[in-house]
Amino acid sequence: MSASTIPTWPRERDLSTYSRYTSINFDVELSDGKTWIDIGCRTGKAMSETKGLYKARLIGVNAHPIEVLTGIESVFAEIPRDSSVYNKFRKKIDLLTDVYGAFSYDNDPIAVLIYEAGLLKPGGKAVIISLEAKLGNKANRQELQHFFKSVLGQDLTFKRFRTYTDNSKTPLNTLRITITGHCHSRSNLKSLLLQARRMIGEPKKIKLIYRPPDQSVEIWKIVYQHLRLRERQ
Repeated sequence: MSASTIPTWPRERDLSTYSRYTSINFDVELSDGKTWIDIGCRTGKAMSETKGLYKARLIGVNAHPIEVLTGIESVFAEIPRDSSVYNKFRKKIDLLTDVYGAFSYDNDPIAVLIYEAGLLKPGGKAVIISLEAKLGNKANRQELQHFFKSVLGQDLTFKRFRTYTDNSKTPLNTLRITITGHCHSRSNLKSLLLQARRMIGEPKKIKLIYRPPDQSVEIWKIVYQHLRLRERQ
């Protein structure tokens, strides 16, 4: 699908859309006392709708200053370059969501996944939603699953499905990435990213897959390649 044919998806999503895209059972994941962090929450519409349903701590993260709705702790940090969220919430989060957030827009999506995985406490869950074309190829995904299992001790699963925007009947090929399990690694974030580079490779922009009409952002297909392979090309 070319960039010109991909319709703009809604920038604000309600709780029912989050439930449909992520397949999260919020009744289970947000029982009393749980903490939910949403990466790229915008105004926090989905989170705000849980306030009358659950007694959970709600943390919304945006890369740029945005006024979020009442009851949400607002954090401004550009993940994965800004380590402040990682340092503050490492292994403290019960539920993490990234619905077309940092993972989609960053040109090192694996770094985003490793960053987000490190925030989960034992028994926590992260669900990331993005365009299927965003992350590499089948080989990259298999190597990434091996890295998560062998280095972090966490399970990483991929599920392909289709979504539709509010303004078009054109389907979007979408990827649901789920991270579960306890991160047992004691390595710091920098060390983990270096290990991922050695095992999976360096990120390379392959093709522009989305640019809005205002050209405010670009989303690229990223493939990870080892340096020797890139040099031969």
